[in-house]
Amino acid sequence: MFDSNPNLIQDGLRTNASRNAAPLVLFHDGGGTIFSYHLLDDLGRKVWGIANPRFKTRIPWDGGLREMGAAYAKYVATAVPYGPVILGGWSLGGVLAIETATVLAQSYPRIEVLGLVLIDSVCPVPPRDGWAGAEARLVKRHIEWPATTAPATKVSVEWCFGEAFRTVREWQLPIASLPPAVLIRCQEPVPVPDDGLLYVDLNRRDRHLGWDNYRPRMFCQVLDVSGNHYNVFAFDRLEEVTDLVKTACRTIESESKKAANG
Repeated sequence: MFDSNPNLIQDGLRTNASRNAAPLVLFHDGGGTIFSYHLLDDLGRKVWGIANPRFKTRIPWDGGLREMGAAYAKYVATAVPYGPVILGGWSLGGVLAIETATVLAQSYPRIEVLGLVLIDSVCPVPPRDGWAGAEARLVKRHIEWPATTAPATKVSVEWCFGEAFRTVREWQLPIASLPPAVLIRCQEPVPVPDDGLLYVDLNRRDRHLGWDNYRPRMFCQVLDVSGNHYNVFAFDRLEEVTDLVKTACRTIESESKKAANG
């Protein structure tokens, strides 16, 4: 399922309306996989996923997110060689969408990125007073693996998380303009013992998850989803998440039409 990039998740053939909808390309989360996106219900459009192509080889991305964005732009162009497209992803996937959108705007003139859908992606830019106080409370996440998880998969996922943390902290955010963006924000922090805090919750109290520190008024819409960062794709939440992603895509298409009409 994940050995090919780009990976077709939904063919968009279930409804007539989907034929006129912009394709959606979703980038992998920090663990490097796109499994969660395959759990979503019909989004009313063609949906592609891009997994970390180095998941098995574990070759570091020495060029960081810039190198990843350049590689992933080629995958997007394979899936959608011309015309409109919406980019997005969960957690690191939203960050990758920003970087890839910048590459596409600069180097792929036949592709029009209508907008970005960030699913609980936390901005890596520190607040003005720094992260020192909050970071002192940071604890390491403990992954609870299903009994069926292969040892090699555990190693690759842990490696991907390490690469994600490194590359995000080293990332120089783009200064170029961005297309309209929608944030889907989890309402609850991840439960941890002893008043600790996970990195994904450093900006949890901020409705924009810290993105105003990078670009004020970045989002044309913020949508709240129940649950926390790591259970947002739980089976009992899939209908809610699906509806919110559909809403985000429709909002982006509406904003694009407004801009085209002046």
